[in-house]
Amino acid sequence: MQLILIPLALMICVTTGHTATAEPSSAKPPTLVAFGDSITVGYGVNKGLGWVELLTDRLKKTGNTLAISNAGGNGNTSTQGMARMNTDVLTHMPGLVLVEFGGNDAAQHVTVDQFEKNLFTIAEKITSKGGSLVFLTFPPVIDEWHKVGKSPTFATWGGLDQCVEQYREKTRAVAKKLGARLCDIDVILRKLIKDNGKERYILKDGVHLTAESNTVVADAIVKFLTEKGKTTR
Repeated sequence: MQLILIPLALMICVTTGHTATAEPSSAKPPTLVAFGDSITVGYGVNKGLGWVELLTDRLKKTGNTLAISNAGGNGNTSTQGMARMNTDVLTHMPGLVLVEFGGNDAAQHVTVDQFEKNLFTIAEKITSKGGSLVFLTFPPVIDEWHKVGKSPTFATWGGLDQCVEQYREKTRAVAKKLGARLCDIDVILRKLIKDNGKERYILKDGVHLTAESNTVVADAIVKFLTEKGKTTR
């Protein structure tokens, strides 16, 4: 399957707030869909402080006409996300989809192989409708804070975070195989946690993002989207 990358007109819209050519005022504006789990929802922080809402505000300040839809689902695995794609994602195509899954897949025992298949299917469904996508990696998990972080179930991997790492690596691998863009949120946050401490970036449930962390993610995605042609981690 050949992956359709971000349309040039959409990238110009994100970067400068203008399309390459003048369009009729009645034309539907380009759409960005954030498709994922509770990390995408913005669970655990006050309304307006989730990264999708912050991303919306930042892009509006550039004067762009990008319409943004939050298609996050609390507790969703990639399998559960796929079940609502027709209504929550594909109705917005053509557009750009930010795809973020993996943590619940690990915790709810969706196999890595099935997760991989799901990512390929998600990509195929989006591109078949004329859309494009960027994969996001699942952020760090703090095992000692998470209710099942050190459960015997995950002892084989040395804890839940290392179990989730299989799904992050699979996300990276699928993106590479498809020639898709990847914004590695995990790498960005892990470095900040190492430099400044985990309390600033992860809530005490061990998995959800603090307000500061959501800001980091929003800023990282804006930077990523505005760097046209950059397809690496």
